[in-house]
Amino acid sequence: MLSKMRITAIAAIVLMGFVGYALASPPVPPPVEGFGIVTAVDVEMSAGDFTEVEAFTWTWVADMDATDTDTSTLAHPGVAQYLGQDGRAAQIRYTEEMQSTDTSFFQFNKDFAAASGAADPAGNNLNVAKNYGYVASEASLIANASNKERVGLSIVANGDSAGLGDMPSLCPWAAGTGIPATNEFIAAGVDTSTTSVMVSDTDTEVRATAAPELNQSISASGIGMAQGLMKVALMEGGGRYNPAATVATVPDLVSKTNYSEKTQAIGVIEKFSKSMHYHSTIPQYQMPEPWYQLQ
Repeated sequence: MLSKMRITAIAAIVLMGFVGYALASPPVPPPVEGFGIVTAVDVEMSAGDFTEVEAFTWTWVADMDATDTDTSTLAHPGVAQYLGQDGRAAQIRYTEEMQSTDTSFFQFNKDFAAASGAADPAGNNLNVAKNYGYVASEASLIANASNKERVGLSIVANGDSAGLGDMPSLCPWAAGTGIPATNEFIAAGVDTSTTSVMVSDTDTEVRATAAPELNQSISASGIGMAQGLMKVALMEGGGRYNPAATVATVPDLVSKTNYSEKTQAIGVIEKFSKSMHYHSTIPQYQMPEPWYQLQ
């Protein structure tokens, strides 16, 4: 029964806020045993069809309290699951689908890098750069090309009194008071499609083991459809979640934020450009927010 109550508490204390001092979800340290995935694709065609499908999901948990005996969220999938005291969980997701049919001319380039540490010099855990150009065959009545990309970042934090390592992920004046229970869920996506001609460039970046951030951008021109869309759901508790207390403390929900946006162009597209950005207001180190923005 207690486990079920803890699940409910964690599910209800979802995401970031803008109340009091600047607070949001902190970074989630990666497991000791890391990974790195790198792929590169370069294709040029003067006739034929092309398909690429890719999916990446990384979910990990960091129980910050070494004395905590609570069940790990990932270790026991068949039982009631919850984060332990001061625990954090994160997930990064990315999918892409690219296809072209009856090509007269087609170029495709993609660089993919994912790592539990830094996948690029900027410290991102995920970095994808992708571009393509397509010209349909004039002899075909069913020629088409389409690209779809989706990216997501999710972080759940029950609260933290110690911060990340020896450098607490807190605003300086809040040091020692603990990070409130938070969750943040961010998703973004880009799409293009054509039955004639299209040129598109997209970039995707996600970071969660350092100061959490998500970026996605698209630049496209041609005849057809291009769009970019983003959704954000943020909530913040009024304090830490402490199941070890005599009476488990479930923080009040003090802030809730929802945001959505969709931009779409259909027709003869001379220029379509859109960038989408999200970052947590807690820097990785004890630096005021303006300093972080200038970096």
